[in-house]
Amino acid sequence: MMPFWTMTLGRLIFAEGHIVVPYRNIATLAGGLVIPLMVGLLIRRLFPRVADCLAKALKPLAGIFICVIVVFGIYANLYMLQLLDTMVLLSATCLVLLGYAFGGTAAAVMRQSWPDALTIAVETGIQNTGIAIFILRVTLEQPEADINTVVPVAVAIMTPVPLFILWVLQKCVLSRFGICVAKNAEEKICPVACIEEGQQHNSASVEKLLPNNNDMPVNWQFSSLNNVTTVQPKIRIDEIRGRRLSIFDKEHKRQQDLIPRLEKIEVTYEGLNDEKTTLVMNKGVSTPYNCAQHINEQLLKRSVVAEVNGEIWDMHRAIPADCTLKLLHMKPEDPHQATLVNKAFWRSCSFLLGAIVESAFQDEISVCLHSFPPANVRSGSFVYDVQLNLNDWVPSQNDLRQIAASFQKFVRQDHIFQRLDVDSSVALKMFEDNAFKAEQIPHIATKSSTGRSVTVYRVGDHIDISRGPMIASSSLVGRCSIAAIHKLNSKLYRFQGVALPSEIHINHFAFSVLESRARKLASSNPKIQFD
Repeated sequence: MMPFWTMTLGRLIFAEGHIVVPYRNIATLAGGLVIPLMVGLLIRRLFPRVADCLAKALKPLAGIFICVIVVFGIYANLYMLQLLDTMVLLSATCLVLLGYAFGGTAAAVMRQSWPDALTIAVETGIQNTGIAIFILRVTLEQPEADINTVVPVAVAIMTPVPLFILWVLQKCVLSRFGICVAKNAEEKICPVACIEEGQQHNSASVEKLLPNNNDMPVNWQFSSLNNVTTVQPKIRIDEIRGRRLSIFDKEHKRQQDLIPRLEKIEVTYEGLNDEKTTLVMNKGVSTPYNCAQHINEQLLKRSVVAEVNGEIWDMHRAIPADCTLKLLHMKPEDPHQATLVNKAFWRSCSFLLGAIVESAFQDEISVCLHSFPPANVRSGSFVYDVQLNLNDWVPSQNDLRQIAASFQKFVRQDHIFQRLDVDSSVALKMFEDNAFKAEQIPHIATKSSTGRSVTVYRVGDHIDISRGPMIASSSLVGRCSIAAIHKLNSKLYRFQGVALPSEIHINHFAFSVLESRARKLASSNPKIQFD
């Protein structure tokens, strides 16, 4: 907009005021701003550890500099307040209010969600007066510099006033009547989600993982459920999860006790440019994640899944013998590896979706996880089929946003995916409260190498069945959204989401295209979907 104003209203101002704009000085100052930014970006890109150390040191210094600039800046420029008059303050106020109104109206016309519309309105109304003041004061001669700086200073003074008034109004007046108050801060997040199967921490105790903590989302009261009736009481999910965790921990300890003594194995890590590193690890105990810990921190953070002797492998799954190891991230160059990594990511998202949905409803609503189909990236969405004891529930957009907010909050807590292979009898005992899982377990066991084994994963306090592999941690999931909930029959609902890896970023419009595609009903038979 700055070139636009310069070529329109600016012509009149410059013609009458005989002011010559020093474009060369402005370009020099702009370069002075860009070059340090580029240096900072290069340091962050090439030397992340150095960047982290610098950030820690610069944060307190930046706070001190800001305080010094504010205090001495006000003191040194008190005379400028004498140049403010009613017309200048009125003009500055109108500019700020028009900015808020223009941004909010444009967002409403483009049918943006309320959180996005509010953000666009605020960002449009808040003018970057600091740059304008800086350029005017440095590039223009006196007294033109002071005269022209009066309006940006007035705008800077008036910019926070409308927001402050609205904030006081909301806190002191509207909140008393329950207006404009979010039930949970996470409701303001508008993310995207994915679904499959996962894994979790060995060290977390059952007591710490029960729903009295903040690991799992609170039970939402969905607005679209006000007039919906339930058909049967719900068994408390915290009791079910507590029992499953107890069985999981007991079986995990039993398997660990079967290891008589530690034996050493050689793991040959194959890195970039065929670089090979030999690591001496513990047989049946050490995992690809442990190997990455011995190599470097950047590799540890980026690794999604591993490849052990050519087989795709969980990062937290123990290595049983001597092997060659590759660690895969979300952007592998090999097309086959890329397909395997994508499937692991979507499978993990489906698993996480089941964890969120199972605990997302009020206690009087029974939630029974059915299954999710094998990962199909081309479908545009990850899926989980869930039985709800609801009649004629039509989810609203607010319902979808609430589930997505819970999903986003959960994945940010950096839960690992813990894998455990158990006998089918243990799996049946673990899922005896779920008729669908109990029916699926014998069929899954017959396809295992032993004919009796079933693989389960644990993430947080949630346990589910999956053949895997899963990604290393929930924190590898970035932007996410619950795109749709489709009703398949009288009680079975298909939850669909879309998500991006945490290291991949796209703009809002591109993501909305993915979200629109993910709303289409994903085709799969709910009776035969196992992954």
